[in-house]
Amino acid sequence: PPSQPLFPLKMSLSSTKQTVVFCPTLELIDSETAFLQPLVVTVSFPGPVPRHLIHSNIPVEISITISKDGGTMSPVVHAEAWDVYHSGSQSVRDSLTPETSIMDLPIPFLPLPHTFDHRNSHQWIGLCKDIERWLVEDVNTSYPQWEWGRDAFWMAFIGSYPMFPDGKWHHWDPDIPLDGQFIRDWLNTDENKMENESGSVTSLEHTLSIVWETFCRHVALFYPFPLISTQ
Repeated sequence: PPSQPLFPLKMSLSSTKQTVVFCPTLELIDSETAFLQPLVVTVSFPGPVPRHLIHSNIPVEISITISKDGGTMSPVVHAEAWDVYHSGSQSVRDSLTPETSIMDLPIPFLPLPHTFDHRNSHQWIGLCKDIERWLVEDVNTSYPQWEWGRDAFWMAFIGSYPMFPDGKWHHWDPDIPLDGQFIRDWLNTDENKMENESGSVTSLEHTLSIVWETFCRHVALFYPFPLISTQ
């Protein structure tokens, strides 16, 4: 069903605070995975600014609250002036700022092709190279998207070489540091130890499934759309 407010907008003539409760739509990835879709919110200010504030900055606080049922979900909020949002665009790298919405920054490696199989390390290799190229050529390291992409890169790298740092693996671009929560946790745990009583094949499938689940959750932070293409 389409999203709609649960309750009418709460207004008060004597208050400068207005609240609306809204239920975003859910995008199902599979029978066990779903993502809340992004909201587009506009805030207008009827009436003129008081004269004594014309030459002042007027802070506007925008807060998002998720019910306790939402668990550990954390919203990513982006705010931009209307005139800036609708101004003419230049080249991608020249026009973006660290506060720019991910919607304005092309992500050429997403969505993944409908043939993508997370159980196949060879397909992870292709994704890993695409993310690496994007990080090195398109994204400034000062952007929040860069750290997001760096962690996505290491997830794809482990999907490509699940025995890392053991086994054989290709060197990555030196501009991408061996850093980030995911790769640090990986190197500090035994998840990369492939051999166990169940055999290496079962362990490999288990490892790739964990990487895939982590990748899906992580990517949704800046790409809250279907991860797999339907075409």
